[in-house]
Amino acid sequence: MFAWFGMTQVKKTDRQFFGNLQKRTVTLILLTALLVLNGVKSLLTYLIPAAYLTDSIIAVLPGTAGVLVALVYVLVLERMLQDKTVDTKIQ
Repeated sequence: MFAWFGMTQVKKTDRQFFGNLQKRTVTLILLTALLVLNGVKSLLTYLIPAAYLTDSIIAVLPGTAGVLVALVYVLVLERMLQDKTVDTKIQ
């Protein structure tokens, strides 16, 4: 029924998020993601003039941008490490 919309059922691969990594590695990745989040937030807070930060919408932008950058950082790093572990298992 949903094939007309381009939605089809896909077989699940049973791939867990951070599935093949050690707990120490996951902890380090998440701690560095917090550092990235705070770094981006601090940088944007420093770059945006203080007069603009009184506006409620502008004041939220540094934190929002920090969260988005940290999320992309975690997703990309997780994907790279998963591909690396799969490649080492194949060889």
